[in-house]
Amino acid sequence: MSESTSGWHFRFAGVPVSVPWNALIGIAVIALLWYPEFAGSTGIGGTAAQWVLAAGFAVLLMLSILVHELAHAYAARAFQYPVSGITLWAMGGVTSYRTTTRHGPLREAVIALAGPAATLAIAYVAWVAAGAVPGGVVHDLLAALASANFLVGFFNLLPGAPLDGGAVVRAVVWAVTGSPVTGQVVAAWVGRALAVLIVVSPFLLAWQVGGTPSLMLITVAVVLAWVLWSGASASLRQAAASRTLANVRAADLAREVVAVPGSLTVAALLPGLSPEVCLVVADETGRPRGVVQAAAAHAVPEAERDRVTALAVAASVPRDAPALSPDAPASDVVAACQATGSRFVFVTSTPPRIIDTDAAFVVEGP
Repeated sequence: MSESTSGWHFRFAGVPVSVPWNALIGIAVIALLWYPEFAGSTGIGGTAAQWVLAAGFAVLLMLSILVHELAHAYAARAFQYPVSGITLWAMGGVTSYRTTTRHGPLREAVIALAGPAATLAIAYVAWVAAGAVPGGVVHDLLAALASANFLVGFFNLLPGAPLDGGAVVRAVVWAVTGSPVTGQVVAAWVGRALAVLIVVSPFLLAWQVGGTPSLMLITVAVVLAWVLWSGASASLRQAAASRTLANVRAADLAREVVAVPGSLTVAALLPGLSPEVCLVVADETGRPRGVVQAAAAHAVPEAERDRVTALAVAASVPRDAPALSPDAPASDVVAACQATGSRFVFVTSTPPRIIDTDAAFVVEGP
């Protein structure tokens, strides 16, 4: 996921949170949808006060969504997965984290269910609190917060991608078939089916009661269906990419290694730069210290190339850079990089070869 650089960025409960400016649209839409619910609230006077109450409810609901995403984040951290942050969008949010080679169906399901569980817990607490206070503004806010979170929680449990229920379907199919990609495809197609059902639901409901669906209900259904269809389609594209990746081996991504001394000047190494080889800077013991970056070498001014060394234009290679066999699938390359934080993977072949993942392929997280 690519996060927006504009907006509001802060840390909440130890997790980086990004709120792009378009999230304000979500607050406005929520306030618009729930505005009629506060028409009969006790203790408010006039339309302006009703709008203030609706806006306050919208902010509380967005905070509930943040708690939902925090539940995902802390569930991922419980499995020692690095969490890069949370992004709140116009009508929801996403938690970005990186799994390890120990990830499996059970962990997938636990992380997915943590969000709806938190949302439904908020709904229950708000419902109990609403019953404990007398009628009035506070009661109406709590009652609205309870009903909205119940709705959001159960909606997220629907069994289709990109919803949390879709992740549970993926986990179940993964456990049965042994293939996470198959699980992803099944969840995505169920998500598409749900999108179609949601679009037609206002018309089916109106037909059953012999009435006409409201424009507001149709609009909400179309927006929700679009979110579901877009997310499910993205999931199908990711599954297709994963299947393509499964047919690629480490040897297909690797380039031949040519060792050069760190003191070699840029002027001397430029003729040896080639797409087919990696110039690797080694120390006196032969341990790789860095991989020369062609763009950095070419960026050195011509007048400086006799003084700038190869080590200065090389990306460092960590001591724990992973090594894989030539027949290892590309998915193992990705997993090894995620587990060690290295962008380089050595291939145990003769002659030695190395994969620079930044040059070999780009992998986008969910």
